[in-house]
Amino acid sequence: MRALHQHVKESLTIGRWHSTLCSMQVTIELPDGLAQRLRPQMNRLTEIIERGLQQRGAGTSANWREIIAFLARGPRPEEIIAFRPSENHRKRSRELLDKNQQGTLTQPEEGELEEMGQLNFLMMLLKAEARKILAAPAES
Repeated sequence: MRALHQHVKESLTIGRWHSTLCSMQVTIELPDGLAQRLRPQMNRLTEIIERGLQQRGAGTSANWREIIAFLARGPRPEEIIAFRPSENHRKRSRELLDKNQQGTLTQPEEGELEEMGQLNFLMMLLKAEARKILAAPAES
């Protein structure tokens, strides 16, 4: 393992006010392969850490809660296939896609859009599996 030294100084943004809450120096030991993959991304290290932290809490977002509540009810395959996200979810998705096309997404919005993409992929897989179940011959 090689030690990868990176000084991280980040100003946190709260609303419209900028305030430096803390400054931190971080030393991380990484396996060689990971260090090699990270080396070209060093200028994005703060963003990579931020995204990782956002994804860690992703299971508590309203989007995740909507899917979890639906699945917790034990839907039949037909209900899974018929599932559509809430109107709020669809509206927010359209807003984020528009902002993405305009190139005006903020970092948190980028994470939110990525999460929506992950949820969409999950539901696509669930719907495909539900269709397989419905297409399978009934067992006697």
